Amino acid sequence: MDNGPRYWFAAKHYRWGWRMPLTWEGWLLDAIWLVTFIGISPYVQERQHAFKSFGLVFGLLGLFLAIGHWKGEPQRWDD
Repeated sequence: MDNGPRYWFAAKHYRWGWRMPLTWEGWLLDAIWLVTFIGISPYVQERQHAFKSFGLVFGLLGLFLAIGHWKGEPQRWDD
């Protein structure tokens, strides 16, 4: 068995970010993010609280990127 780290997402070769998930945990994270994003969409469309809407969207995106950075393959800038 491979004793190396088990990454949830593979790194992109030419840009910052990650490609499709490699494991079931990565797919589960994508599904949870999508369901949560769709779930908050009625609150984002309310015009009364624009800053709360931006906070929800960018907070969710920031959390998703933080988990991707934590569990994803390290970025390769020297390829």
